[in-house]
Amino acid sequence: MEASNRTIAAAPSLSELAERLYAPGEFTRKASSYLAEYERIFAGRRHEKLRILELGVSSGASMMLWRDYLPHATIVGLDIDPMPDVLAGLDRIHILRASQDDIAALDQAMALAGGPFDVIVDDASHLGYLTKRSFLHLFPHCLKPGGTYVIEDFGTGFMPEYPDGQEYRDPPWNDAEPDATVFASHQHGMVGVVKQLADPMMQQLITGQRSFLAIERLTILANLAIVQKSMEPAGPMPPALVRPPPRVEAIERELRLLTRRVAEQEEAVAAEIALLHDRVAELEVVLGNVVAPLQPFRRIWRGLTGKSA
Repeated sequence: MEASNRTIAAAPSLSELAERLYAPGEFTRKASSYLAEYERIFAGRRHEKLRILELGVSSGASMMLWRDYLPHATIVGLDIDPMPDVLAGLDRIHILRASQDDIAALDQAMALAGGPFDVIVDDASHLGYLTKRSFLHLFPHCLKPGGTYVIEDFGTGFMPEYPDGQEYRDPPWNDAEPDATVFASHQHGMVGVVKQLADPMMQQLITGQRSFLAIERLTILANLAIVQKSMEPAGPMPPALVRPPPRVEAIERELRLLTRRVAEQEEAVAAEIALLHDRVAELEVVLGNVVAPLQPFRRIWRGLTGKSA
């Protein structure tokens, strides 16, 4: 036991690993406050056979960070860009190329890991709608009871350079009036998504019905949201989110693809018809130019032959 404790104590911290693995000035480097929270999350669990999913791979440094810090963990990364060369051939790391809202790819990630994840980290698009789509599938279906879901950099909702961001403004501090019923705050982008997570935590207390999002605890730090999944079973999925059986889903996907192809063919045929119409019009003009000079000869021919044509 003493030797084991000495090994754990001698193991490098996340900050030390980050210093070694990230390139100088790399903008995707995880903030020191994030690393401190991850050390808290993994405290006492570094040598467990954990399953980790990170949405957003970028340079691949965070994949190696988890691999080196968690020597028995299986790490899966998902990104829309190709796998970085630095990750090629590394054991315990699996990379999928897909959008973070690709449900089939998210399910494939869980299959690669061998089951539901212990920790899921969203460091991908930093857009509200994609963040929410990922969460609504991964949290109920792909995260273990008691697992942790981390949403990084939700402050992009305060950044106008993001499509769904808007610049920071103080909430109205003068609205604490007796007739006030709505207390407004910033709801743009990922900020709004994170704030929405407070509602399902209250659902059972208010309605008696457990939410399909079995959130035990929501911790909000500066630019970092940590969502703890309850060990208790979740409530039923809302009808709008109930997925059809795999075969039905595959058929629906094939039908959507076929419909899109038919529409594309219709557009192509319409373009060909329009082109033919233009060519016929051009030919009529050419024929008119050819026939017009022959009209006097046609009259002479009719006079000589007595024919009307």
